[in-house]
Amino acid sequence: MLYPNSLHKIGLKIGHYTDSSNLTGVTAFIAEKGAEIGIDIRGSSTGTFNTPAYDPKSSGKIAHAVVLTGGSIFGLESIFGVLEYLEHQGLGNNKLGKAVPGITGAVIYDLGVGSDRRPTKQDGYEAALNSSYENLIRGNIGVGTGATIGKWFGGKKMKGGFGIAAKTLARDIVVAAFVVTNAMGNIIDPQKSPPETLYGAMDVNGFRKFSGLLDLTSQNTTLAVIATNVRMNTIQLMKVAELAHDGMARSIYPVHTSLDGDVIFALSSLAGERIEPPVDGTVLVDLVGLAAADALYEAINNSVKSAES
Repeated sequence: MLYPNSLHKIGLKIGHYTDSSNLTGVTAFIAEKGAEIGIDIRGSSTGTFNTPAYDPKSSGKIAHAVVLTGGSIFGLESIFGVLEYLEHQGLGNNKLGKAVPGITGAVIYDLGVGSDRRPTKQDGYEAALNSSYENLIRGNIGVGTGATIGKWFGGKKMKGGFGIAAKTLARDIVVAAFVVTNAMGNIIDPQKSPPETLYGAMDVNGFRKFSGLLDLTSQNTTLAVIATNVRMNTIQLMKVAELAHDGMARSIYPVHTSLDGDVIFALSSLAGERIEPPVDGTVLVDLVGLAAADALYEAINNSVKSAES
């Protein structure tokens, strides 16, 4: 369970812009003092912004915001609204006396529902302006407003959404997962044997008919942010993001396909109740990564269960 004080602990604010009429939106994650970041991309149909800046070979290690937005590639305009907000707040890395924010993000395709409207720069600014440590709403809010699932073959297309979950490890280490589920696949419950489809049930003849494939191209992406209050560096966070993808694999079938754009951003904020690593770095990475996978599995399930028809 993630409580409001958990966001204080991980030093991360969340803000949403929701356009319920046109079924699109923006979600901004703000780390006011910056955050170490690691990124792992598994989907083959991604739309991202500035992710190479956080490659281990890059000098840009600190991010002040991660933005998840609807509107496909057009929605990247909203990221510049978040960037403007950070500039107005004086948040960023000091470059010759000027605060230059570190920012990255990714998009989902939601143009197939609602209208053709996509988030704008102003929408991104509003999402950042609304950010707080108390924002724990789930379902069709922000980037999850126009999310859909169950588009694989004869699957039943249904609403996805925005989900939140967290795990607490020893010594008050918090590992939180935030996700927008806009998958091509169905949401499953791996606790069942065999796994039981919860949403987006597949037509029994779907594999034979290959129906609906023309409706799939570039319309699917599950994006997640993993955040922890333990001190971790870029390489460690990349491994956490990699392990967290197991949470997607356990809750979505199929996942990481050529038609999905799945991306996970893992953050260790420089603010909040930052904890020094209590165990060996390798052990710590595995513990946090496995907890992240568990939290992401729960977040994906509640993102759909909290969605409105």
